[in-house]
Amino acid sequence: MISDTQPNKMGHDVATGIIEFIMDHFTEENEGTYTCQITDGGGKAQSSLVLIGNAFKAALAEADFQRREYIRVKEGPHFSEFLSLQIGDDCSVTLVCKVANLKKESVFHWFREDTEIIPDVKPDLGSGVCKLPIKEFSMKTAGIYKATISDDRGKDMSQINISGKVFDDAINKLSQLAGASAAELVINCTATGIQLQCHMKYYTLEMNITWYNGDKIVIGGTPTMATMEVVEPVEKDKGKYSIVITDPENSHKRTLDLSGDGLRHTLRRVVGGLPDVVTIMEKKTLSLTCTVCGDPKPQVSWLKNGSEVEPDDQYVVSLDQGKFASLTIKGVSMEDSGRYTMIVQNKYGGESVDIVVSVYRHGEKIPEAKPTLTPKTIIPPKLPIEIPQPKTQPAPSAAPSTPSPAAPKAALGRGVKSPTPSRRK
Repeated sequence: MISDTQPNKMGHDVATGIIEFIMDHFTEENEGTYTCQITDGGGKAQSSLVLIGNAFKAALAEADFQRREYIRVKEGPHFSEFLSLQIGDDCSVTLVCKVANLKKESVFHWFREDTEIIPDVKPDLGSGVCKLPIKEFSMKTAGIYKATISDDRGKDMSQINISGKVFDDAINKLSQLAGASAAELVINCTATGIQLQCHMKYYTLEMNITWYNGDKIVIGGTPTMATMEVVEPVEKDKGKYSIVITDPENSHKRTLDLSGDGLRHTLRRVVGGLPDVVTIMEKKTLSLTCTVCGDPKPQVSWLKNGSEVEPDDQYVVSLDQGKFASLTIKGVSMEDSGRYTMIVQNKYGGESVDIVVSVYRHGEKIPEAKPTLTPKTIIPPKLPIEIPQPKTQPAPSAAPSTPSPAAPKAALGRGVKSPTPSRRK
């Protein structure tokens, strides 16, 4: 039955027929059965509501929540829209919320795992919309994010857990946008092999991306590019390479054929490391070093003002491990100024790059050398490439003797002629 010991209110709307019984303070003491009885001259009727056990606990929790909401919204600064995660068409990931009932002294803060975040741009409390960009969204940035708004009237908080389904949904959306924006595969030469690159709006390892073909591969990328590196590629690594980006609705595939000229192009390239311009004081030692790659191992030569550099005690030319090409000039002089060219090539062709070297005397102002360089030059294939023989003195003639057995084939190396490759049928 209805208790009369607390300030309750009862109302009856004749137009709608609704009868209300309102309790200002709904607490644990109000658990029980409530009955409404209606009587008139023609008879009597009643209806009961059982608020016991789980039904009462649910009603009590809802009452507590509504009471807190009323106080929160009416009395102090509060969130009119709680935190949500938004994915932009440009693959930007942003936390967004709205705050209301503010005054000049109201203060807003961001937190991740209870550690405060100081954003690059302060929240725009004037508009009430607060945004926090999440840069390089991945598992590393997942976690519990929280925002607070407060002043002398009170404090409100909103929280979002970016993990589980929330995280998966975000990755699926990013995969969809990135897949639609994926460019065709391109090739880049590295110090250890060749790298296939797929440029897109966004990339992270957690996205649904699969690479096909290749045994000696390394998967990686940057926030705007997925990569697969083929380590030390050889002829047997020819074939079609593909990247497939999938989301719950679509899949996006990009393919590159390394069966012919595609692979040849990668096996002859200069990787880099050389500057355009070098200024150096006389009597110092200058070392020009560049990383190259190729299969077969590339041959490297150096030119000075268009003429081949002859190695001697001052000019030292080296190619270490078939990868690291260098020209070292000991005790440089004014005569060593000029345009130097490094040429790298194998049977598939090659490339050349220029470097301007400017030497100045001790005590002089360092000159502002401006490069007057030709663009990087592509050298077409020449089969076979003739490798210069070492300069040696002719051996003295020997007396006739029993013919010696055929000498074993010499391994390719410095001063050895490259064998003519057999034609593939």
